[in-house]
Amino acid sequence: MRIFRKIIHAYQSDFCSSLYWKARLFVQRKNGFYSSFLMLWVRHTEAKKCACTGTGRIGNCCIIKEPICLPHGLSGIIIARNVKIGGGVTIFQHVTIAESDKNKETIISDNVVIGAGAVILNNPHIGFGAKIGANAVVVSDVPAGATAVGVPAKIIFK
Repeated sequence: MRIFRKIIHAYQSDFCSSLYWKARLFVQRKNGFYSSFLMLWVRHTEAKKCACTGTGRIGNCCIIKEPICLPHGLSGIIIARNVKIGGGVTIFQHVTIAESDKNKETIISDNVVIGAGAVILNNPHIGFGAKIGANAVVVSDVPAGATAVGVPAKIIFK
């Protein structure tokens, strides 16, 4: 009975739980039946929230180094396959991180804040501690500690 409760709890748990992130990392690193089962569970968890993070094996999905902060959940967040996201990143709702060239990577460093509705295009590098404003369209690199706002995004230093 205890195992059954754990399975039900795991099935119903949210992507903000540590279980989601552990399962996601396991799927990326391992192969086999259990990994395939967890991949289905992770994709189902994302689909419940109308989101997609390209979950799958490394080389075929985005890489999230450690748990990130999603204050509004994965509601409408789209992350392309060739994206590397560092730790301590905060992503608000309806953010799109797209790819323009499948041979290049979009790199989002540690402690970055991405505002609601922001769009990141053209595989930019976003530096440590940068901030992307709400509804900004980022098409070029953002240096560390800078703030990018507007359409197309303009860099504002603190």
